[in-house]
Amino acid sequence: WTLVVCGYAVAAMLAFASVYVSQRLSDQASAGMSAFGDAILFCIVFGAVALLPTLYALYLIFRRRRA
Repeated sequence: WTLVVCGYAVAAMLAFASVYVSQRLSDQASAGMSAFGDAILFCIVFGAVALLPTLYALYLIFRRRRA
């Protein structure tokens, strides 16, 4: 289970890093629109990367049920 928690931590770090890089590369036209775009970017990156630990957690749960 430690690997699952570490996977989610890595997903969060990658999502924060992608938002940071996005903010550094763009000029801010509107603060509200920029914040919404950053939130969407965070959700997309976190959701995509968090699929791996989620699938592994499901594997662990179903493996335990079968045994």
